[in-house]
Amino acid sequence: MTTSTKNPTETGVSGGRSSVRLVLVGVPASPGFAMGRAFQVISRELTVVEETISESRVETEEQVFLKAVERTSKEINQIKEISETRTGVYDSLIFATHLMILQDPGLVNGVLDMIRKGHKNARWAVHVVLGDYIDRFGKIDSPAMRDKAADLRDLYNRLMAAMENSEPALAEVSSENGAVLVAHEIMPSFLMSLKPGQAQALLMDTGGRTSHVAILARSLQIPVVSGLRDVASRVKSGDTVIVDGTDGRVIVNPNDDDIRKFHERQEVYERQRRELFTMRRLEPMTRDGKYITLHANIELPSEAEKVMDYGATGIGLYRSEFLFFQNSAPSEEEQTEAYKRILNTMAPCPVTIRTLDAGGDKLVEGLSAANEANPFMGWRSIRVCLSREDIFRTQLKALLLANEKGNLRILLPMISGLDELRKAKACIRSCIAELEAKGHKCAAVKVGVMIEVPAAVMMVNLLAKEVDFFSIGTNDLIQFTLAVDRTNELITDMFQPHHPAVLNMIYNTIMAAHREGIPVAVCGEMSSDPLSVLLLVGLGVDELSMTPWCVMATKKIIRSINFEDVHETALSVLQMDDADRVNDYMYKKYAQTITDLEISSFVGPVANKLKSDKD
Repeated sequence: MTTSTKNPTETGVSGGRSSVRLVLVGVPASPGFAMGRAFQVISRELTVVEETISESRVETEEQVFLKAVERTSKEINQIKEISETRTGVYDSLIFATHLMILQDPGLVNGVLDMIRKGHKNARWAVHVVLGDYIDRFGKIDSPAMRDKAADLRDLYNRLMAAMENSEPALAEVSSENGAVLVAHEIMPSFLMSLKPGQAQALLMDTGGRTSHVAILARSLQIPVVSGLRDVASRVKSGDTVIVDGTDGRVIVNPNDDDIRKFHERQEVYERQRRELFTMRRLEPMTRDGKYITLHANIELPSEAEKVMDYGATGIGLYRSEFLFFQNSAPSEEEQTEAYKRILNTMAPCPVTIRTLDAGGDKLVEGLSAANEANPFMGWRSIRVCLSREDIFRTQLKALLLANEKGNLRILLPMISGLDELRKAKACIRSCIAELEAKGHKCAAVKVGVMIEVPAAVMMVNLLAKEVDFFSIGTNDLIQFTLAVDRTNELITDMFQPHHPAVLNMIYNTIMAAHREGIPVAVCGEMSSDPLSVLLLVGLGVDELSMTPWCVMATKKIIRSINFEDVHETALSVLQMDDADRVNDYMYKKYAQTITDLEISSFVGPVANKLKSDKD
């Protein structure tokens, strides 16, 4: 969204022209507030010429490429060391991933084959081979795949620069501290190359909350608004910019009233941040003694170290397909090392690792069916694993070997009936027997299923008898139940988490689980929305798992309520026949409660609505 007004009290930096006030809205990728002068990070134009080379020149071009790989490896290792110092060893593993891609035999051999067999110059070979990877991943509507495309673009820039002995294709940032960097895309390695304090905020056309640069920026406490689409063309160097990384709002050439409100909100943000951090070591317990477990969802092994810093007591969802995006067939040893890193970091706290969830929007080379009319309801998740048992067993054995501390919980996605569950459990038992026959001692492991398909809800009484826990994936459950693709702008308003059908499905799942004495977690976006948290706690959910930085605000909500009150409210809501009635009822009953908690800088859209109403 963009709005603009003339701002006669401000002047631009070019020739004294009057500035235009712009309000831009994007994705809030890293919370916080900043105000400063914009500085455009401009990509240098790259010209790559295709040449057909003679046989005598093949060896020379091979060396050009291999030396560029060597130089780029050294640069990335240096950046990794800087990142270890500034953001911690685990966030620096993002750059270890860059090195893995750079050393991938498929990539290296692909370039060398084009030089040797195709008789093409090295720069053109890199352009074609790496460019093909970037195009393929960039076209997939998946945050993880777009992140991989960004990693590849980062390597592309560095390899091209190395082959012509220049710096990567990005302009030097102004030496002036505190610039608001504006770019179509900012690469993780570029961010880590900046001096501390050189960037006070980032604005990007591309990216989202889970991008690698956003993860690093959160560690560095740099506000980021991404997904702005055309910010690089609309914001010029020298423009004064206000950045609200909490709401995803940017004001270009603000007026006096904007600046006054910025200072007020910045002060509120800092105060709320200080107060929320006092929550980290407090128990997530209601006033009348109901304990709600708070875990964190993570995308990368690098995030595990930060989880407990935000007050979480475990990991409620690690999406293991990330490893398969890096390498479509990671070995047992590679997977074991990755899982062990997370499990040992978090021990003795529990870690829930979801088995490979390929298919749908999570395309993994060799594991996703081509030309499916409806991939979200096609060959994906547990269906892929059970039909490719070799890959499934490799993953299961890696998980079991990594479970040295006994804190692993295996989560099976998209289970729709007992047959799938029993086959998956048989694979787990068989893998345990195989490992123990080889002399490995396998620690006890809990097995659970994701409740995200309506068929599973209809089977919960039977499923609950055969697993150790349930985890409700509300994002997919809502989509499948209401037949609404939440990425489809034409029907976005129909994606209703508080639809009576959805709430009754959640309640029925909880009741079935509790009858069998097993806990229920919720790991979808409902877990970090304030009004949804009140409903979920009232319905009887035992565990909420969310983005790490939402944990403290959710803990504050839980500590402010009585379970008996929200339980009574939830039972009343279950009798309602319309999502709008539910939302209005919850808003009227709890709006002031949430406002009084002063957590508006750190929670989701409902709190933002409360904040805007108050303003």
